[in-house]
Amino acid sequence: MSAALSLAVDFHPGALTEIYRSDVNIAIWQRDLNTSIAHYAQYLMAVSPHWRTRFIQQPEKVAQQLGKELPLATSRQAFIDDVAVVVEMFSCLFELEQVGFRMAVLRTAMCPKFHVDQVPCRLISTYAGAGTQWHKPEQMHRSSQASLNPRVNIGHENLRVGDVALLKGETWEGNSGRGLVHRSPPASDTEPRLVLTLDFA
Repeated sequence: MSAALSLAVDFHPGALTEIYRSDVNIAIWQRDLNTSIAHYAQYLMAVSPHWRTRFIQQPEKVAQQLGKELPLATSRQAFIDDVAVVVEMFSCLFELEQVGFRMAVLRTAMCPKFHVDQVPCRLISTYAGAGTQWHKPEQMHRSSQASLNPRVNIGHENLRVGDVALLKGETWEGNSGRGLVHRSPPASDTEPRLVLTLDFA
């Protein structure tokens, strides 16, 4: 029988290294965003309500790429620097020469149904708005990979704004059938989200 899956969570970024444990399928670095970073996230959603970008890039060039795409503001560089640090941590942890980068202002739920990702591991961090919702393994009934349903009357967990989370997917070695079950929370014109996701390239 396989070991029960668990989570690793800490206020120290070292929590993310726990994703390499076979019994961990979500690792969370809980953090509070610097005020200037949080303010820029709100500014971006206000002045560019449909802003989004997606690219594959070397980690050390991500900041330069964002500098070309993000609107000017006093705190823009602080925001870019923070994103660059998250990218660097992700690429170092998995020894990646390139990362799949996606960031977007969302006004609808990108993936509203509970699902698992067909990737080895994905980083998700919400810079503004509601955080990603996820279920602990014991909260789920898996009749098949296509049918992921929470058990009756069991609530989901929520990532917080600023949290950096690694979600282990189905194609992580030895993790087939055990990927983290999660979904995007609701979003709207009045309650948008700004979300960063990183993938192996």
